[in-house]
Amino acid sequence: MQISELFKQVISDTFYDKEVEIYNTIETVGEELDVVRSKGSLKEKLKCNVHNVGNEILQQDYGLDIQANIMITCSSTQAIKGDIATYNNIDYIIVEILKYDSHIKIFGDSNGQR
Repeated sequence: MQISELFKQVISDTFYDKEVEIYNTIETVGEELDVVRSKGSLKEKLKCNVHNVGNEILQQDYGLDIQANIMITCSSTQAIKGDIATYNNIDYIIVEILKYDSHIKIFGDSNGQR
């Protein structure tokens, strides 16, 4: 089904009442030769909806076998897997992105990012 841009805007104006910042990720090699990820430059600010999720729900509702504890729903994004999403001063590594006709779901994991 083709969803018009006008309809996407109506969805956005009605349901997307939160703001999430998306950052590039900078990867460096640490002293112990491990990969260290840090927040890079700001890519965009998303007008979106945010939900806390658990792995059981991700498996049951979306068929995803990933570690994530936040789901962000928005109409468009420049985010890619590995970017950092910041919401309520907590950083989440983006681990999955699902694109639908009318919206996009971004899944993030804060494990080790607090």
